[in-house]
Amino acid sequence: MNAEWNRDYSKEIADCLGCEYETIKNAESASAVMGTYKQLLFRGKSEGFTPVIIIPNDMMYEVVSNEDRQDDYSPEAIIEKSKTINVTELLKKRIADASPAEEEDDIMGEYSEADPANDFISLIDYGTKRPHANIIIAKIPANNPWELAAWIPMGGFNDCPNPEEQVAVFRYWYEKYSAIPAFVSYDTWELYVEKPVKTKDGAMSLALEQFGFCPDIVWQGVEKINILAGTLVNSSVWFFWWD
Repeated sequence: MNAEWNRDYSKEIADCLGCEYETIKNAESASAVMGTYKQLLFRGKSEGFTPVIIIPNDMMYEVVSNEDRQDDYSPEAIIEKSKTINVTELLKKRIADASPAEEEDDIMGEYSEADPANDFISLIDYGTKRPHANIIIAKIPANNPWELAAWIPMGGFNDCPNPEEQVAVFRYWYEKYSAIPAFVSYDTWELYVEKPVKTKDGAMSLALEQFGFCPDIVWQGVEKINILAGTLVNSSVWFFWWD
């Protein structure tokens, strides 16, 4: 059991993705990992890859090595499916589905601005309060950053959007905010945002979209959409987690 728990899946995950990767061992801080990620993001724009941070464990290996996946679930097929999705209508429906059934149940709440977030939450091992001891940054040969959700097709369970919906939404947010999928696990995406929202109104509109995309960040997180909005102003990272 201990041997399996300590097994390093780095190479196996990269082999499944068909890409090169860099390893970060025992990082001093989340900021140090973010620094390496940003360097690779800059390099990738000229070298033809998009970096994505992964904690190499058995659950992520299962996501990328799904042998039951059909040909119509290839990255190319997922990307093509995403092009048929009307993101505005998708988010509108998801917001309605996630909202309280009773009108008197206030999900909006009062707006309250928080300090900007600049490091990925998921880098931290909450057992040690330090970054995970073994982190990899895979260099995905995706043509566009939003396509990472097609290369690493987590989702489709409970309220988590399926991969083609993720690709479509990520493209929409990339075009508006230069938001790039940057960390992935079997139940989490974190995005690095090069053009963060700057205003209260903009943040409130974005928070409603994020609630539709990922209801759990409100229902099991900050509890109110406008509290979520307050965390988005000037923040260069967005967090999504599905139960």
